[in-house]
Amino acid sequence: MLVNKKSFVLKSAMLIATGMLLASCGSETPKDDNLSAGTDTTAAPEPTAEVEDVSYSLPSPLQIASIFKKSGLKYKDGITSTLKDPSKYGTNLSKALNLGVYSADLSYTVLNKQNQEAMNYMKLCRQMADNLGMGSVFDQGNLSKRFEKNIGNEDSLAYIIAELQMVTDMYLDENDQQQVTSIVFAGAWVESMYVGSKVYEKGKDKSLNSKLAEQMTILGSIVNALKAQEKKDPAIGGLIADLQGVKDIYDSLPSVKDHPEANEDTEKEMSLTDDEVSTLTTKIEAIRTKIING
Repeated sequence: MLVNKKSFVLKSAMLIATGMLLASCGSETPKDDNLSAGTDTTAAPEPTAEVEDVSYSLPSPLQIASIFKKSGLKYKDGITSTLKDPSKYGTNLSKALNLGVYSADLSYTVLNKQNQEAMNYMKLCRQMADNLGMGSVFDQGNLSKRFEKNIGNEDSLAYIIAELQMVTDMYLDENDQQQVTSIVFAGAWVESMYVGSKVYEKGKDKSLNSKLAEQMTILGSIVNALKAQEKKDPAIGGLIADLQGVKDIYDSLPSVKDHPEANEDTEKEMSLTDDEVSTLTTKIEAIRTKIING
């Protein structure tokens, strides 16, 4: 029997995501009484997905949120996306992008113990998924009910979110809708970077600064992933151009051009100036505004 390489990659990626998240939070095994039996969270080699000769490896919104949290990202009220009636989004591109935005906000609120906000975003993610014709994934393994049951238990909620994303990615892969996976992640990345930059503006935390720069390095992979799926949805073209614009700005920043890593192998962390962060934030915020206004 042939093995679907993409499905294997997605399964492996989410198992790694869960392990990384729990490790970064320094947590014990989640105490979710309804965890799927036999789930293997053993770390495997980092996967690389290949589509039309384009290789990319993308983390999940949950991983980005946990990376930012570990670097000192605090919860700031009022910066996540406003809850909006899903019917307001008229195109599949807009629906998928905003599902990504809300997924990032869901992860951010869960990891910061904002229980009511987390419940609101979980319900909205379900509604957005319904509008994309894939709401059934929330019923697999009683994910929605388990989320409600474990509200307040950060570890279990994080595990459930990771499992939900794995099921969603597998559903999209099996239904030949890989473009939706890439679009959703693009929306989640934009929202994660927006939230991270807004929190940075207040505290100027150096550790958070380096993580913002670190997450910028995956933007090229996001653009490549979208380009690989553009034939399935030509509307992606505008999104690709917007994100490429952010990448071009980042690549031209003096701190990036002068960083030793650009010339030789080094483990030195990237650090941006406040003006450079502000320049990136302005561009990312403009894209986010376009996304959330649908």
